[in-house]
Amino acid sequence: MFQADLTINDGIVVIQLSGDLDASSAPSFHEILQQAAGHSPERLCLAMHNLKYISSAGVRGLVFARQKMGDDVEVIVEGANESVAETIRLTGMEHALTIRSSFSG
Repeated sequence: MFQADLTINDGIVVIQLSGDLDASSAPSFHEILQQAAGHSPERLCLAMHNLKYISSAGVRGLVFARQKMGDDVEVIVEGANESVAETIRLTGMEHALTIRSSFSG
């Protein structure tokens, strides 16, 4: 089951993702991204430590996040497992996002 929890701390929005980000969960991911954008963050951290799987629909969500946040907002993917990170890399999205094993603030 997919879950996304949003927290805000000093201009940084963190979305903790868990479960599977696929076609069935993509709409709820889009909804939480809309909420995040409403806070005009300096950084958006997508914490994926507990995300097990990402499909093409999930990657489209990352594209949406990048577009929604604007060019001046750093979008960080943190803690993605190798399978999720590889899916992101295969789509070329690693050029639009910062991929880290852990968040450094």
